[in-house]
Amino acid sequence: MRENTAIPAFLRIVTIVECFVVGFAAIGLFFFPDFAKTNWIWEVPPFNARYMGAVYFSTLTPLIVLASLARWSPGRVILWMIFVFTSSVGLVMFVYLSHLEWTRFGTPIFVLLYIFLPINSAVFLYKLRNWEVAGSAESTAPVRTLLLSVVLLLGGYGLALVLIPETVTAFWPWAIDAFHGRIYAAIFLAPAFGAFIIHRCGAPSERMIVGSILVVLGLLSILGTIWTSAGVPLAKQIDTTSLGTWAFFGMNLLCSAAGLAFIQLGRKS
Repeated sequence: MRENTAIPAFLRIVTIVECFVVGFAAIGLFFFPDFAKTNWIWEVPPFNARYMGAVYFSTLTPLIVLASLARWSPGRVILWMIFVFTSSVGLVMFVYLSHLEWTRFGTPIFVLLYIFLPINSAVFLYKLRNWEVAGSAESTAPVRTLLLSVVLLLGGYGLALVLIPETVTAFWPWAIDAFHGRIYAAIFLAPAFGAFIIHRCGAPSERMIVGSILVVLGLLSILGTIWTSAGVPLAKQIDTTSLGTWAFFGMNLLCSAAGLAFIQLGRKS
C-alpha cells in the first residue's frame, strides 16, 4: 500500500489560515446577513448573503480536512479544487473591481488572498505533481459514469454562469445579477473539476471530499433560502408556487444526493 505522504508545512499553514478566513466569512454571511450587508467586501442582499454563506461552508469542509490530516490523500483533489475556486472568484472580482467596497476593512485582504491562493496552489500542484495518492485505484464503470455525470452537469452549469449568468439563474427564487452569477460559478466548477480529476483513478477519501462539498452546498442553499424568505417583507419572500423555486430546490437536492452517493462509495471502498 502506498504511503500517505504528509503535505509540506507551508501548505498546511496556508490551509489553516484559509480555514479561519473562510469560516469567519461563512458564519458572518449565513448567520448574520444584516451585519454582512454593511461589512462584506461587496454589497450583498439577504438572499445572496446566505447563499454565499452556504458556498463558503461547503468549501470549509475540505479545508478543515486538509489542515487536520495534512496528507496528500485527499490533499491532491482538495488543492485542485482550491485552485479552480480561487482562480474563478479572483478573476470575477478583478473584472468587477468597481463592485467592491474599498472603504471596508476586509476588501484589500480578500483581494490579496485571491491573488495569492491560486498562485500558491499552482506552485504546489506543480511541485507535487509526481506524488502518488495513497489508496488510489481505478474506478469501476458505474463510478466513472456517476463522476462524469457530475462533471458534465456541474461543469456545464458553471460555464453557463460565467457566460450567461442572468439567463441560467432566471428560475432561481430571487433575482441574480451578472456579478453574483459569475461569482457563484466557482462553486459548480470546483467540484466538477475535482470529479474530473478522480473519475478514472482516485482514492476513496477523494470521493468523500467531493461528496461532502455537494451535500453541504445543497442542503444549506435550501435552508438559507427558506430562512431568509421567512425574515423578509412579504413582497420579497420567495414564491413557493413557482416552478422555478421548486426547480432550484430540486437542483440542490440532486447535488446533495450525488454527494451522499460519493460519500457512500468512499466508505464502501
